[in-house]
Amino acid sequence: MWKKTLLVLCIANSAWARTEVQTTLAELKQQWQAEQQQTEKQLRQQRENFIQLESLLNAAEKQGNVSDHLLQLAEKLQDPTYPLFDELQWALLKAKLTTEAAKNPAVLTQWIDDFTAKFPEIAKRNQLPQRLFPALYDTQQFSELVEYAKQHKPDQSNQCRLFSAKFQLLAEQLQPNPEAEQAVGSSKSFATLQTLLAEFEPFWLQTDRLSSECNGIEAYWRDQGLKTADKVQLKAVHLFQQKSQKGLEILSLNASGDLANWLKTVQHLLASPQNLQHFAENQPLAAHNKAILLAAFPAMVKTLPEQLENPDFSRYQQWAERWQLSEAEQREWKIVFLNRLFDNADPIFQLWRDEQITQLKADNLTERRLRLAIWQQTDLKPWLALLSDETKNKQEWRYWQAKADPTQRLTILKTLASERGFYPMLAANRLKQRYLPTLPKTQPLSDLQKNQLNRSLAKVAELRNLARFGSAKLAWIELLQRVDFNEKVALAEYAITQEWFDLAVEATIQAKAWDYLPLRLPNAYAEWFKANLTNSAVQPSFAMAIARQESAWNPQARSHANAIGLMQMLPTTAQATAKNRSLPYQQERDLLSPFRNIMLGTAHLGELNEKYPNNRILIAAAYNAGPHRVERWLARANNKLEMDEFIASIPFYETRGYVQNVLAYDFYYQMLYGTKPPMLFSPEEQQRY
Repeated sequence: MWKKTLLVLCIANSAWARTEVQTTLAELKQQWQAEQQQTEKQLRQQRENFIQLESLLNAAEKQGNVSDHLLQLAEKLQDPTYPLFDELQWALLKAKLTTEAAKNPAVLTQWIDDFTAKFPEIAKRNQLPQRLFPALYDTQQFSELVEYAKQHKPDQSNQCRLFSAKFQLLAEQLQPNPEAEQAVGSSKSFATLQTLLAEFEPFWLQTDRLSSECNGIEAYWRDQGLKTADKVQLKAVHLFQQKSQKGLEILSLNASGDLANWLKTVQHLLASPQNLQHFAENQPLAAHNKAILLAAFPAMVKTLPEQLENPDFSRYQQWAERWQLSEAEQREWKIVFLNRLFDNADPIFQLWRDEQITQLKADNLTERRLRLAIWQQTDLKPWLALLSDETKNKQEWRYWQAKADPTQRLTILKTLASERGFYPMLAANRLKQRYLPTLPKTQPLSDLQKNQLNRSLAKVAELRNLARFGSAKLAWIELLQRVDFNEKVALAEYAITQEWFDLAVEATIQAKAWDYLPLRLPNAYAEWFKANLTNSAVQPSFAMAIARQESAWNPQARSHANAIGLMQMLPTTAQATAKNRSLPYQQERDLLSPFRNIMLGTAHLGELNEKYPNNRILIAAAYNAGPHRVERWLARANNKLEMDEFIASIPFYETRGYVQNVLAYDFYYQMLYGTKPPMLFSPEEQQRY
């Protein structure tokens, strides 16, 4: 009844009602704006306090001079409601750890326990519990250290402190001197000492360089005659396998006679593996020498030129027989040798190679032989039959099985075309049918979830506001590791709403949410791509696919080759492109700007499109491996290969995968955000190569 009354009143007083509602809405809006302004003002003040305090604390920590006044100032200015309060607490604790008070294990224990209870993730990330070991050791609280180690496993740097503490405690029980002749007998302490030495030995064998805290126990272990030549040789094998030249140098310091000469030989072999022949044919047949031989062989093979004249495995077969290698060890040698010389032009070697591939049935060699057969356009069936069941089931080899076997072709291609990926795209293209992968539905974060995760999300946001992208990613990953699959997916969607495109991608990686294409491929910086590609033959979806493959939308990405930013531009390429296109470019830092990186990256794609018009396969390959290599591959193909054959026979694993991913991403970007039906492959791409 009250609803009808309200309706009548509203109709009768509609003019008055509109005025009242408008007034109320205006007041609410004004109140909300005032609250927002106050919140933003408070956050700005908190941020400024944080920056100033963190700077002061870090400087004091480096100088080792943390005053009481500074600590009091920090306590006064910190605000528990600030999103980075935990990071400020960490900066404060690090500063306190440099004070005299930190040398007191009781005080330090209290600090560590309190901090770990409040901020477990930061404590774990920085291995905070490990900091108590030095304090206990330096104050000679050896019993407490041993007990503490039962609760907190020492890292390698603290393991020597634990060994030393145990040794010192036993030394007190074996008075007057554990290194003297009196330290013998069948006492319980002596038995415990023998157990300790037995524990120390494998640690010594597996550790490149021991810290000084291990000097005492190592000396006693050595003086008891336990540091034998056999054990030194065993450690040398481990160091050789780890390629630790420095470790071998340290191991050689106190060696003499034949052992010293052998260690010197091993050092030289590690530095110059091409000298393996002398070692293999002259060293005594001993287990440690065999282990060195097995470790050195792959490195030696890498020194062989790929077009070695008259390549022959017979010499290595003689080594294998001399050293009595097992069938498995000989198999590994042949695989290494064949992988190195696979493309050798010697016809006799090629016959032997194919014979060995048939016998070895190693998938990596068989796949390589398949690519050669694809390039040569010879029968694939004998090589496909050699693959393991797991590898046969890969999309790529199912596709080629379909091409090789007309009786199964339609069945395989139809199944393949219903899946997600590059080869399903090829299958749909060959069937001349529409390709449209199914997308699972997503559920956004609920209000309850947002409230529960608010503190963590605010921390990520604030770190990004401070341009601390690495720390923000770390905090994001820590958050993702605490939640289930559905929440990871919801967080990926949330990240996109905040324009944290790189973090959205990271969430899908952590969740392994490969089918969630809108989350894996966010519509990042779309307006900037469109603006920079106005009147260009390069489509925004293709440029975005390149950026997604290159950096996973991380503007700060930097490769080992110094490729920088969203589109992973090399500074030299950026400089040349800027000059050719009359674009502004001053220094490497320009490439960390998303807009400038997109500007230069899309301009470079335009240059490549002029060289390879409308052919994304060649453009992507050139963007990744360089136009000079693409020209070499085109010359090798000699206008005989179909599109799929050319892609499958690209020699570089990285470039081959790169091209496939970029074409798939381009299609998905068209499908998700385009305004016209997506294109699988252009006419230019489906030409012969």
